[in-house]
Order: sequence, then structure tokens, then C-alpha cells
Amino acid sequence: MTLHSLRLRMMGLAVIWVVASLIAAGLALQYLFSINIERTSRENMEAALSRLAAVIVPTTATPSLSVPLPDPRYATPFGGRYWQIEALDNGEIARSRSLWDFVIEAPLGDTVTHYEIGPDNQHLILLTRRLEIEGEDGSRAYRVTVGEDHGPLHEATQRFGRDVTQVLLLLGGLIILAAWLQIKLGLAPIGRIKQAIEAVRRGDAGRLEGRFPSELKPLVQEVNGLLEARETMMDRARARAADLAHGLKTPLAAVHGIADRLREKGGQADADLLQDLTFEMSERIDYQLRLAALRVRTSSHAARSSLNTAVIRTLTVLKKTGRGEGLHWIAELTDDCWVDIHRQDLMELVGVTLENAAKWASSRVTVRTSCEGDQAVIEVCDDGPGIPEAQLQSLGVRGRRLDQSLPGSGLGLAIAAEILDINRGSMSFSRAQIGGLIVTLRLPLAGGAVTTSDEG
Repeated sequence: MTLHSLRLRMMGLAVIWVVASLIAAGLALQYLFSINIERTSRENMEAALSRLAAVIVPTTATPSLSVPLPDPRYATPFGGRYWQIEALDNGEIARSRSLWDFVIEAPLGDTVTHYEIGPDNQHLILLTRRLEIEGEDGSRAYRVTVGEDHGPLHEATQRFGRDVTQVLLLLGGLIILAAWLQIKLGLAPIGRIKQAIEAVRRGDAGRLEGRFPSELKPLVQEVNGLLEARETMMDRARARAADLAHGLKTPLAAVHGIADRLREKGGQADADLLQDLTFEMSERIDYQLRLAALRVRTSSHAARSSLNTAVIRTLTVLKKTGRGEGLHWIAELTDDCWVDIHRQDLMELVGVTLENAAKWASSRVTVRTSCEGDQAVIEVCDDGPGIPEAQLQSLGVRGRRLDQSLPGSGLGLAIAAEILDINRGSMSFSRAQIGGLIVTLRLPLAGGAVTTSDEG
């Protein structure tokens, strides 16, 4: 997972949690507001019912009030505040002018809160209570109901919901912006670590360098410790290989001297055998030393080297050798390809391939470079004796020589095969029209490589 995708994923989760939390908060606030506004309404109706009970005249057959209630809405038709008194002993009913001719169907029970469609299709919230009021002729029972229009309460709840929604949207935007800034700033050190790791992969640095927060310093220190331990182990391995090689060269030189003395004493066959063995051992020691110098890579390691530069520098050196001076070198470098391989390993690859061609060529060696898709192609062609088709598959196998008349151990192309295997390349062989061998090397292009035409 890339840092960008991680940032997007964390931002997506943050948005989901913020939206879900704000929706839950909005619903909770709406519910609490509705509960509180209805509680306030019931408290107001409790107070109105108490005032109403205090002014009932129990001596009249039809219930009446000694004084009107002070709220003018009780006297206004459909005014939104209502009361009704029912005498339970004779069924007579008195009601506020606001009810006009509407009669409330009061339920049975001591104290009941209920809802009903009232006059003018208003949604009423009602409080009904059974009361015993003492009079001159004894106590009388009444069912007293007070109520009010629930519409204004519902509208107030809706207005509150709209206001809360606007506030929560603004708050959500600010929280999401703050979350984005926090994620961006929080992941910035990881981005710096990623850049430092990329620098190590490219070979620009040997350790993670830069300023990192204290929380990540233990991780950086552990990674740097692993890198240093790995480099130390590789250096020790190379040093031991070099020490072993140099330690063996002296005994091999002594054996070579013994072979010369055997030849002087007439032991020609034994001397030749010893010389062949020492030569082969020397070649194998050189082979292992050259392999030890190669860069061990994984698929995550990145490199970038110019193919044409490596070819030109190698040709310049080979032209000055004893064998190279007598050959005609032709370089057809049409494209400059940047390949995914370390420069030193690329020089080694091109060098062993051209050395092999120079060894077998009669008079001419041709080198061609090109880019095909996501690969760079190197073709090395010589005009030597060539190789039969049946033996082409044996080329590049370590230690296999197809012609024993020339010096060498057949390890040059084997080294090339090792380099290509480490760097995800390939090698193939075919017969040239001029009679020699064509060695075709393919290497992956470097990431973001740009090909430019070679001007010569």
C-alpha cells in the first residue's frame, strides 16, 4: 500500500466516522429538544389546569368559572389554548370559547396525557385529570381537560432541526478539514522515511538520513542498524573471498613453477596437466571474485544506468588491448536506454560479453543497442567460426567450453548470465549471417527512463 492510498484510506475512514457521529449527534439533539419542549408544554398545562381548578364554581349545575383565565388565547376561537370541564354527576360540560362547538373526548383515568385532532384540524396535546371539589352541598367530581395546539411545538422542533443541521454541517466541515490536516501532517514523517528508503534503494545513500519525530526514531535506528549490519557482512564476505583468492594464488604460482621444472626434467605430460589445472583454478578464483563484487538486489531495489555510456567506455578500453587492436569495431547505438542495473554491474556485463566476442572474432565485432517496449536490447555479433545450432543451448553454462584450443574456462558468458539473473534480464544466442555468433542481452528499463536518440 502506497502512502497516497494510505492517506486516502485514512481520510475516507475519518469522513465516515465524522459523518456518522454528526448524524447520531443531530438525531440525539433533535430527540432531546423534542422531549424537553414537550415536558415544558406539559408543565405549562399542569399550571393551567391548577389555575382552572382554583376558579371552578361547584354550586352551579353547569360548570362555570369565577374568573376567566388570563391567557387571551382561551377566549379566541381556535386560539391554540383550550380547556373543558365536565361535571361527572350530571354530564354537563363547559368549555373555553377557543373550542367553539368542539367537544373533547376525554379518556377515563385520574391523570391522562393524550393527543387528539381538535378544532380546525389542529393536532392537540391534552392533559385530563379527575378532580373532587368541595362545595356548600358537599364535594362534586369533575373531569378537567386543558390542552394546546401541538403544531407550534412541531414547527419549533423542525426549526431547531434545521438550525442544528446547519451548525453540524459547518462543524463537520471543520472537523474533516482538521482531520485532513492531522493525517497529512501525521503521515509526513512516514513520507520522509519513504523518500529516505528510496534513496537507499537507488544507492544514493547508505542509511536513512533526515529529521524524524521522536516516535519514529527507534524504527529509523533499527533500519539503519540492519543496513549497517548487512553492509558489514557483505564487506566481510568480499574481504574473505579476496583473502582466500590471494591466499590460493601463491600456492598456484608454486605449482606452476613445479610444472616448469617437471617439463625441464622430461615430464611433459605431467607438466601440461598441472598447468591446465592451475589455469582452471585461477579462472575459477577470478570468477568467484567477480561474482562477489556484484550487487545483490531484490525486486524493490531501483537503479539507473546509461547503456550507451557503458558500451562506449568498454569499447574504448578493448580497442587498446592486444586482441582488440586487430579488430574492426562497429557500434550502432541508435537509442540511449537507461536500464535498471547498477553502473558497475552493467560495465561488467558489457565487458565480459564484448571480451567473448573479441576472443572468437576473425576481424570484426558489431554492437547494436535499442529499446523495445519496456526492455533495452544489446546485440553483440562477431564474424568468428560460429557454433552449431545443437550446441547453442550449452552456451552460458558455467565451466562449459565448446572449443578447447583457445585459452579460457568458459566462465565469461556464465558471469553475464549471473548478472542478468540478478537484474531480471535474459540472454539468447543465434547464428549471424556473417558466420559468427549473435549474443542478445535484454535488460528492463529504469523506472521513468527517457530514451533519447544518440548523436554519435
